[in-house]
Amino acid sequence: MFVLLLTVFIDLVGFGIILPILAFYAQAYDATPVQIALLVAVHSAVQIISSPIWGRLSDRYGRKVILLSTLAGGAVAYTWFGFATSLAALFAARALSGAMAGNIAVAQAYMADITSTDERAGGMGRLGAAFGLGFVVGPMLGGLLIGAQPSAGDYSLPCLVTAAISIAATLLGLVMLREPARRKTKAPGPANLKTLWAAVKSNGIPGIISLNFLVAFAFTALMVLFPLWCQDRLGWGPRQVSFGYVYIGVLVAFLQGVVLGPITRLIGGPRVLFIGATVLSTGLLLVPWVDDVMAFAAVTLMFSIGTSFCHPSLTAMISQRADEDNQGTVMGTGHSVAALARIASPPLAGLLFTHLGPNWPMLMGGFIMLPVVASAAWMSVTFQRRQKP
Repeated sequence: MFVLLLTVFIDLVGFGIILPILAFYAQAYDATPVQIALLVAVHSAVQIISSPIWGRLSDRYGRKVILLSTLAGGAVAYTWFGFATSLAALFAARALSGAMAGNIAVAQAYMADITSTDERAGGMGRLGAAFGLGFVVGPMLGGLLIGAQPSAGDYSLPCLVTAAISIAATLLGLVMLREPARRKTKAPGPANLKTLWAAVKSNGIPGIISLNFLVAFAFTALMVLFPLWCQDRLGWGPRQVSFGYVYIGVLVAFLQGVVLGPITRLIGGPRVLFIGATVLSTGLLLVPWVDDVMAFAAVTLMFSIGTSFCHPSLTAMISQRADEDNQGTVMGTGHSVAALARIASPPLAGLLFTHLGPNWPMLMGGFIMLPVVASAAWMSVTFQRRQKP
């Protein structure tokens, strides 16, 4: 497990370097808020196609070879991003990066292969913690590499460093990562809509995936224009935003890596989901009152608790309901549906930001979380009934 987490951490360091500078990089090419939102969305648009394919291929040919292939492809995408000379080139490189980002579903399937059903939420939490630590180191490096007053050309260095990190992750995985012993040797058939639906339709999986769609939609509404929101509300530039991401990353890493597993074993996944959904919705609805660093710290703590509890809990529920032969396929399909949310959310968030104000994308996310709160409350009640002798 350690090698998988280390590989994912290195990969997310590279991704984290790009995240806080993306909006400002696009602004250097005169991008509007809507165009910036679309630049985020194109990454997820390609993931809709790539995630189930990568997941299915990992079921057939193994987790390791797919993880390494996508890491190497990510290095190519980041290099292209760094040498982009126009907004159109940024979009093209971002699309390639999205195609390679389907490896998240493969990493989740790998984690499912090496954990028992009871350990699944904790395992997904540790995977999320590796993501969070990547967001600690990545944004910090991004903020340091671009300087205090960056111009368009200054964004190349973080991108090239990201490419180098992806290559390092590829080499590390090549040497140290092993194929999970529990993965079946019998290869399933090729992916098509019929086989995908057959793999995901049972055991309530579509309902859990739908809840994950709403969480992804709300969280994307929060994060897609987060740098511009910080710029408008707090007067922050790229460096301050980068360190804001560091703060969030520390919280997420701690919550998912240390808190999530024990609390899930103590009170159960449905209750953890209910707490996370309630806290995330509340935090999003409180953003109009954020006007200083202390308020920012408090509200982003709520964001971190919400996403740290919601995403791994839902991912574990999906994985627990999938049969072992189709873990990659099911996880890839779930990730694809979440990517659909990340496509739909940014354009709407950009329009709300432009025409109603910077708080409205997050307020929208807060209201969208309310059905998740209600569903998690119902699951918590039924879970409690099942626990009674």
